[in-house]
Amino acid sequence: MRSKQLVIAWALAATSWAQVPSRPASITAVGDATVSVPPDLARVDVGVVTQAATAQDATTTNATRAAAVITALQGLVSSNAYIKTIGYSLLPVYNNPPAGQSPVIIGYTVTNTVEVTLFDLTQIGKVIDTAIQSGANRVQGIAFDLQDRNPVVAQALKTAASTARVQADAIAAGLKVQTGVVLHASEGVNVVSPQLGTLSVAAPSTPVETGLVVVRASVTLEVAIAP
Repeated sequence: MRSKQLVIAWALAATSWAQVPSRPASITAVGDATVSVPPDLARVDVGVVTQAATAQDATTTNATRAAAVITALQGLVSSNAYIKTIGYSLLPVYNNPPAGQSPVIIGYTVTNTVEVTLFDLTQIGKVIDTAIQSGANRVQGIAFDLQDRNPVVAQALKTAASTARVQADAIAAGLKVQTGVVLHASEGVNVVSPQLGTLSVAAPSTPVETGLVVVRASVTLEVAIAP
């Protein structure tokens, strides 16, 4: 009886395996595309760094100067930008003792960093100048971006997909076959935004070159070979 059950089970498994459709022969090709566009958004990070013998003095001095910076920036950009605090720290400062001695706290450093998001990029230099003149002593950096990446990403993906299809058709032509339907497609997108590093001071009139935002897209296609 057990032998008969094994035979039936094997027959059912064989039938199930036979019903699995075979995957058609296919060609895989990759297409790449790059689209470069001017940015229409900038983020400028400016900071106020203060140091004093006590934490209270360091924080009080920093609060006064940071408030002056924020007020000046709000007056400059009005409603054409966003201003928000992105970092605040209070850290002890230690001396550099001789070998064998433990370091001792000799003061405190407070850092308050605000980010200004601009949609009018002609104001970048003015924002830096105004921040420095009103009490900021550090520019953390400037990052450029797009308010809406979707249209540029779509353009890059469309071009990459078209390139991949052309590549697949070229491979097929070399093999003396014809391409059929697309069996599978996958994509990858990388956005490279120009950035400027940390500055400690600004020129009397700060010039800024925005550069270009570069969107790179890659599409991998698996295309069936037509029977």
